[in-house]
Amino acid sequence: MRRCFLPLLAAAAVCAPSLTGQSQVTGIRNLNFGPVVASVPSSVTPSDPIRSGRFYVRHVLNRQVRLSFNLPNRLNRVGGGGNMPISFGATDAIAKGTAPTSLPVTFNPNNPITITMSTSADMYVNLGGRVAPRANQQVGSYQGTVTLTCTFF
Repeated sequence: MRRCFLPLLAAAAVCAPSLTGQSQVTGIRNLNFGPVVASVPSSVTPSDPIRSGRFYVRHVLNRQVRLSFNLPNRLNRVGGGGNMPISFGATDAIAKGTAPTSLPVTFNPNNPITITMSTSADMYVNLGGRVAPRANQQVGSYQGTVTLTCTFF
């Protein structure tokens, strides 16, 4: 049995009035587990260049941004009738600026993190995770929504 999962990405920004127009967050790429076999857990690392979820964040250099994910704990079968567990662990998110001197910051997407935009005004935030299909998992596509909220200071 094989099935495909496609959690949808969403992005939200909260800006102080003085930062409106200078800061943004955009969903770039969906987290995609691809074909998965019943009873066989599957994972995607945040460094996967094709299957990891990806967001773009722009903010003012030397200012802070708080990253906070709203993550599902299950994916719902498209067309109804079933769900599949999904989880996110301590190293399933990476944030990295676009400057050559930017270093990646690995973090737990279950907990908010505040990052200072010290080397670049732009960064990408990648998300991985894992699914655990059951032995009797129904064939089909499954999806959920991942939301990244950025609060800009």
